[in-house]
Amino acid sequence: MSEPFRIKVCGITSEDAAQAAVEAGADHLGVVLCASVRRVSRERAVELTTRVPAAWVGVFADGSIEEMIGLARDLDLAALQLHGRETPALCRAVRDATGLAVWKAIGPALRGHEADYRDAADALLLDAGTGGSGRTLDWEAVGAEFPRSRRRIPLLVAGGLDADNVGLAIRASDPDGVDASSRLESAPGVKDPDRIRAFVLRARAAAETVRRGATGAAR
Repeated sequence: MSEPFRIKVCGITSEDAAQAAVEAGADHLGVVLCASVRRVSRERAVELTTRVPAAWVGVFADGSIEEMIGLARDLDLAALQLHGRETPALCRAVRDATGLAVWKAIGPALRGHEADYRDAADALLLDAGTGGSGRTLDWEAVGAEFPRSRRRIPLLVAGGLDADNVGLAIRASDPDGVDASSRLESAPGVKDPDRIRAFVLRARAAAETVRRGATGAAR
């Protein structure tokens, strides 16, 4: 049984953006809790996650386990996304301490070490930059390097995704999910509801097309 396709809209800073993502059918909403133009305070994060019920993912980078445990509890997170240079051991410790899924982001600094995290995280997220950079991956290279037949862990792709290119990214890399942030904004840190809706719609349509094709080929 294949993994359900996941669509995540990250860097949510307003209730309007959160509501637009939920109504569009996004599976996960990301709230940034580390250094970023999209970072929100603990108090603002509590407001967002309380007022807009959703599967919220907290984004951290090289934070302390104590901080992550506390925020995971206060925000009732569905998962934690670790975007720094966290080791496999730390990923396991966070997962054990919170009882939540851990998604490990793999940026340029950790490329080549993906296999180290296969048993330490619940999903890998390949990013072209450090998060919110707007840079894109070579999606065809991702598809060749991480073919579905050899995956032992769900693979999400991120980096410069929007409604115009997400279909190409999905067709080329056949990921288990996509994550977008900066290109869904009208200004840094300000999500555009129309861009969110268009992105989710096109990502869902492309994923369904790719999966229908794979099922047909398998027959």
